[in-house]
Amino acid sequence: MKIIRRDFLNQTLLAAGASLLRMPAPASAQDKAAHDTFTGYGGVGDYAASNGDPWPVLNVGHKLAQGAYTPLPKDVHETGESFDLIVVGGGLSGLGTAYYFDKATGGRKRCLILENHPMFGGHCKQNEFVVKGQRLYGPQASNDFGIPAAGSRSQMDELFTELKLPREYEFAAWDSALKPLRFPRDNYSHMDGINDTQVDVAYYFGAQPSGTKSVWAHNLFTNNWNGAPFPDEVKRDLMRWRTTTGGSEEVRRHLDSISYKQYLEGELGLHPEVTKFVEPVVGLICGASPDAVCARAAHNLVIPTTTPPGISFPGGNTTFARHLVRALIPAAIPTGLSFAGVHNTSVTFRALDRAGEPTRIRLGATVIHVAHANGGVAVTYENEGKLYRTRGASVVMASPGWINRHVLADLPGELRTAYREFHYAPALSVNVALTNWRFLYRLGAPAVRYFNQGFGWSCNIRRPMLAGAHRPALHPDHPAILTFYTGLYTPGLSAAEQGDLGRKKLLGTSYAEYEKQIRAQMDSLFHDAGYRASRDLAGIVLNRWGHARVVQPPGFYYGLGGKPPAREALQNGYGKIVIAHSELNGHQNATGALQQGRRAAGVVVG
Repeated sequence: MKIIRRDFLNQTLLAAGASLLRMPAPASAQDKAAHDTFTGYGGVGDYAASNGDPWPVLNVGHKLAQGAYTPLPKDVHETGESFDLIVVGGGLSGLGTAYYFDKATGGRKRCLILENHPMFGGHCKQNEFVVKGQRLYGPQASNDFGIPAAGSRSQMDELFTELKLPREYEFAAWDSALKPLRFPRDNYSHMDGINDTQVDVAYYFGAQPSGTKSVWAHNLFTNNWNGAPFPDEVKRDLMRWRTTTGGSEEVRRHLDSISYKQYLEGELGLHPEVTKFVEPVVGLICGASPDAVCARAAHNLVIPTTTPPGISFPGGNTTFARHLVRALIPAAIPTGLSFAGVHNTSVTFRALDRAGEPTRIRLGATVIHVAHANGGVAVTYENEGKLYRTRGASVVMASPGWINRHVLADLPGELRTAYREFHYAPALSVNVALTNWRFLYRLGAPAVRYFNQGFGWSCNIRRPMLAGAHRPALHPDHPAILTFYTGLYTPGLSAAEQGDLGRKKLLGTSYAEYEKQIRAQMDSLFHDAGYRASRDLAGIVLNRWGHARVVQPPGFYYGLGGKPPAREALQNGYGKIVIAHSELNGHQNATGALQQGRRAAGVVVG
């Protein structure tokens, strides 16, 4: 492949990839080899070196988890810096904390954000490609947002006003001479099938060992599952599942006490095939299969709605992160605070960490030790193989919980115990650059859900959002990005076991092997519709997240046996350290992350 192989893969390193991925701390030459075989092609632009968790970031994280910094080495360089606030983590929670801290203090106090990736944003990052002269953007992870009602005084309403985000957006037009298609404007709407009343979804059922031939069907919920190779009783139960609704606080408490599988099959009496149908959605968003996730968490995902599906910025919720950085450090994105300007202007990285600025962002800084000292908090981090220590009057840990429990050296016992109840699941998203998507047009749907053995379970293209000079065409003969999201779960195991097993699979698979799987899956799905990789496939970027989701087993929200949930204890923090990652809300999303950031800033300011 022109982009996939020739431009970045060193063929002599492929055979060494699997063994390198299992090494606890590769030497420098081996680091580069592992990076080439694990991380793969990262696209172009500001995010090219930060697709998911790339190997250099993972390598330092593994050293931390394996105790390489315990006890803390003595060769730590004191920076001599002192800040009013240090924020650990440059995702949306961390950026939100810095934004609200700056707002509350009028820019008169100094804040440092330490981010371990080479790019800020956390899960709010994007992949970029240039195909046939057209720049394409796809979300790495977080995408999908709703437009807040002006004047509602919600946090998002205020942020949209303050960050000058528009309330109306322009999307690429569809040629009326072509057959009508209903396009999703995000990468989630098609997944559970409920929204095939509003977007076109093609369902593929692969050939079965019983001799059943492969079939395609369209918009199954709209069409009462006509054409699907399911018995009538399963079709009826799938339609019954689609009509389930929310409930009162008492109902939500009950749903928190049982698994989603228990709810579907035990309480609603639905066929196990219903559980199997929803399993990939729950496995992705909740991090584990329905038998390990509380019904409250999973039920929230699939309640039918008549409201329009969500929309996505070109690079997903990257836009929120970029607007926050532009508001905090104007020189970092030298343009006006406008949607098109912030989207289309490259980051001036040297401006992120300038002495004397009220807010600074230090990239590539992996925090390894945080502890109270001399009336404040001392923070030690690694940057380019060297250790540094800086100090803050207060610290907000906007980093993931699995990191916090390793780096918070003076974490009280009850909080350490609470963190043991947090289990994390991996996830993988893939953006495939296409020279054209004529094969999807022939299938009559821009979104696909498939039921065969292979890579993933769904994929789609979006109706492109336009932003100033960024005006991609929506036409089957023009370039587009096909996006796959997939979880790695194993039904029948506990949440912790599923996370561990999925992580081993994710981290132990080379880029080349995933490329092979993706190419095979696309050939299986689309060959008969005219797809040819040699002509249609322009590039593949993997975004791997080893600890993408906090899993929400029964009791996550309200606790079990009369005990309060662990998340409540953690939210209080301790001393001059505030814990504010979005996991404390359960479902991790942009709105929740920003809520945590505002809460943390309020605690610090007092």
